[in-house]
Amino acid sequence: MKRPVAVRLDFAAEPRQAPLVGAILFAIGLAAAVAVGVTFNGQITERNRLDAELNAATSSRGPHMPSSVHSAEEAAKVEAELSIPWSQLLSELEAAGKDSEATVSLLQIEPDPGKHVVRITAEAKSLPAALAYLQRLQQSKVLRYPMLESHELKKDDPEHPVRVKLAAEWHT
Repeated sequence: MKRPVAVRLDFAAEPRQAPLVGAILFAIGLAAAVAVGVTFNGQITERNRLDAELNAATSSRGPHMPSSVHSAEEAAKVEAELSIPWSQLLSELEAAGKDSEATVSLLQIEPDPGKHVVRITAEAKSLPAALAYLQRLQQSKVLRYPMLESHELKKDDPEHPVRVKLAAEWHT
């Protein structure tokens, strides 16, 4: 039989002195933290100074400067583009396409917001189908004065479709 081994538990050990290396590392870390804090504070001060200069330069510029005229033109352009009645235009073109019994395919829709004109490029199986599509668009409540601008027979395609370009004004 084995003898029991005595276990010594010392809950009240004598405090040890921190080694000198630990104290040096603590001092270096503390110095680095202070240096980072001072640098950060300097950067924040510089940023605030630059922000103040930028705000002063921006507020001193009057509305007669070219950049504000340019931004006003851009705002007017965006407003004109947002005023295009897309849902009405697209639903009308879709309805005309369904009425043409899938003989006409839309290729491109290009609005001109300044003139309230939309240019439509489409391909039809034949010129009579394209003209029937145009007549259907002329009955539209959204489009005014749909007109055929040009047509071209695609001879390189075996089915010889007709590519047409239409233009119409829209109104809301």
